[in-house]
Formats: sequence, C-alpha cells, structure tokens
Amino acid sequence: MPVSFSYQFDDSPRAVPAFGEQMPFANPLFGILAAIREEGSIAQAAERLGLSYRYVWGYLKKQEEDLGQKLLASSQGASARLSDFGERLLWSERRVLARMAPAAEDMANKLDNELRLAVRPTLVPLRIAASHDLLFGALREQLMQQGSLLLDVDYVESVGALEQLNAGACLMAGIHFPIDLPHLCQRGSGVHAQLGRQLRLGDHKLIRMAAREQGLIVPAGNPLGLYDVFDLVRPDINFVNRQAGSGTRILLDELLRFNRIEQHEIVGYQTEEPTHLAVAATIAAGVANCGFGLRAAAEQFGLGFVPMLWEHYFVVCRKQDLDSPLVQAVIEALEAPDFRELVANVPGYSVAESGQIISLRRTLPWYK
Repeated sequence: MPVSFSYQFDDSPRAVPAFGEQMPFANPLFGILAAIREEGSIAQAAERLGLSYRYVWGYLKKQEEDLGQKLLASSQGASARLSDFGERLLWSERRVLARMAPAAEDMANKLDNELRLAVRPTLVPLRIAASHDLLFGALREQLMQQGSLLLDVDYVESVGALEQLNAGACLMAGIHFPIDLPHLCQRGSGVHAQLGRQLRLGDHKLIRMAAREQGLIVPAGNPLGLYDVFDLVRPDINFVNRQAGSGTRILLDELLRFNRIEQHEIVGYQTEEPTHLAVAATIAAGVANCGFGLRAAAEQFGLGFVPMLWEHYFVVCRKQDLDSPLVQAVIEALEAPDFRELVANVPGYSVAESGQIISLRRTLPWYK
C-alpha cells in the first residue's frame, strides 16, 4: 500500500510547516512519527493518516530494522510514545524544513506564478528582493485579490535586498531595523554602516509594511531565567545565531556593541541558522537554549519569548517608481482592511501603520 504525503505551500501568514506537513520528496516516516507523537496512539495516528493499523505497525518495524534503532519507547495497548531517537529524528526534520521554508515558499510561488501566467498571460509579475518575513504570503494573496499582480519574492538578507534594488534587479526591497531606538541606529552604528550606505536621500522611499517584536527565544517557561543580552555570556547558555548580513544579525551585533558585550563571550555565537524559524526549531529540538528572533517564530514552536524591542519592516522603492502602478498597488494592498484582518492574529506583529510612506531625512537616526 503506497504512502503519499505532500507539503501544502499555503499563502497564509503562518506558512510554516507543522509536524507531519512534508515536502513532496520527504520520507513518509516523519509524517507517521508526527502523527503518533500528537495522537499518542498508533491506531489513532493510522486513522488520521488514512492508513491501517497493520500497515503503520509493519512500516515502523521495518524502519527500526533498517535504522538499527527503536522509534517507539512504548506501544502498550492503545497508547504509544516516541523513543528519544524518534524524537531526535522528528526534530531534525523539523529543523531542515524551517531552514528550507523561504526557498520552498519561493519555489512554490514561482511555480504558481508560471501556471497562472500560462492561463492569464496578461498578469504582471512584481519582483521584490527581501529579507524573509511571514507576512509576504498575506501580501501576495491581497495583491491577487486586487487585480493582475503576481508577487515574485527573492529572499535574501537585508543588505543583499538593497544591493539588488540599487542595481536595478528588482522594483522593491524588503528590509528591517528599529527606527524608534536611535541609539541602535545612529551614525556610526552597525545598522548605519551596513544599511545606511545603501539608502540614499532623494533616491529612496520607505513604505511601512509592519512592526514586529524581537527578543530572546528560549525554551518554554524560560527555565534558565533569561531577561536581557547580559545573560548571553552565562556559561550555561548555548546560543544559536542568525547568518551574517541578515537584518536580525546586524541588530543583535549592535545591541552587543552598545552594551559592551564581546561576541567571543557568547557560547554558540558562531552557530548560524538562515531563518527565524530555524533558530526556533534549533531551540525546540534542544540543540541550543537561546536565540534572538521574532516572537512569532517562538510561539510557532511553543517556546518562551523575552521581549526586547519592536522594529519596523519596510518595503523600499526608488523615488522615481513611487507613483508607478505597481508600487501604488503594493501600498493599496498594505492599507487594505482585508490584509490587516488576515494578519491581525499573527503574534508579535502590528500592521496599524502599514502602507505609510515615511521620510528618510525625518525618520532615519543617522540623517537627523
């Protein structure tokens, strides 16, 4: 009896794979393990997956034989739970999916765009290079509802997004930093050094997409009692970082510099993950016990969160393109009640001011 699981690339703000949601090329073992973990029963897991108990039991026994490890710690009566090895396998898959989320979302959207263009050749692709954010699925859906625009997002770090915009490789760029905390973005700061050189007065316009909450991602209940960046140098902390060039890494480095904390003092500082979700998955798996990232990522994995600041996510365009139909369509989408309603329940996000155009000179700390 063949087993087939597929990963649903939805456009919801969540757009994050849950246990058992698989890539098309994934091993179906993970779907079965996830169902057992959540149902606590082989019989109920089999029923949920539309399989027979006999098939699932035989499949697990064959996998245990091939792997040379027990996947279940117990399977007495109606109950069942995963072994430590089974849990590690499941969390390893979860971390991989979290790392791949932007690329998977990008591939799915590009395929969807090509199919839509084949049916409606008059549709217009809108290319944005952007730091990954959970709201792009909602923005894409809103643009489709409004008319004939297909959002085509190339996920890169914030610096790379601005470089692509300035090279003419995209119409808009997505970046983020905390403009409400000028001490972190003043002239000479790391944020200014890496992003400021790419943002030019008289040439760029910033459009608010959302405000989002950043802080320490920790195990559920915050068992180590972490409260601020000074706790990161404790010997019992095993940190997981974002990759160099990402807006979150730039922000963390500026927080450390401002508080006179040396990077080498933090165990795990050199351990990098490419997304907020991958950082959260690494902590949920027990590989690390602290990271820096979004509240939304922490809550997606049932983790604790220590709030530290709110930052702003912007889409940036060239001044000459601000009045173009494509950019105006994005602004209209960000201001739409449907978009705001769609993302209203995403934790750690606010879209109350989305769609607003702000002045670089009046807003960016290094220009004041």
